Amino acid sequence: KLSSEVHPALAFFALWGAVGWLTMIEGGQGSLVGLAPVNRDLYKDSHKIAYRCSKISHKGDSLDRYLLGRQFMVVMVVFTVNMSGGPLEGAAIWGFPQVVLNIFLTSGLAMILITCMVGQLNSQVNASHHMLDYLDNYFGLFTLWVANAIEFSGLLHSSYVIQLLVGLLAGQPIESNDEPRTGIET
Repeated sequence: KLSSEVHPALAFFALWGAVGWLTMIEGGQGSLVGLAPVNRDLYKDSHKIAYRCSKISHKGDSLDRYLLGRQFMVVMVVFTVNMSGGPLEGAAIWGFPQVVLNIFLTSGLAMILITCMVGQLNSQVNASHHMLDYLDNYFGLFTLWVANAIEFSGLLHSSYVIQLLVGLLAGQPIESNDEPRTGIET
């Protein structure tokens, strides 16, 4: 575990940096999905960065690609949270009884609560009410670029094979929202 192998300051900043990024990943997803049916011209001048994010992600199948890359980001960030915030072996906190320590620390419940309540739920709720404002910053744009880069890397392309197989087994072909590709694009 990172928390036991490095200086506590590094583990602290890795933990809270990862939780902070998780808030943007989760809130950005809520904002981009919620803004999909909204006419971008309505906020083109008032929320320029949110407009840029929307323009990138609401073209063809780009939102689906973003969501796939974003899901991998969530896995990696939550892994970082758990590695950097995991309890040290034999840790005693404020004289709590061992049963309380076992419930919260040994079982991982404390990290689950931090991850879900601080990193995910509050940002999803805030983003659902303030989609444009939540996404209108360079951190949101950077997070979008990283998610798209992960998807572009091909690391997760096996999921498309699974999608095609499920579609074939269900008897429903997978339809793309992208324009047909020609020449070098294929």
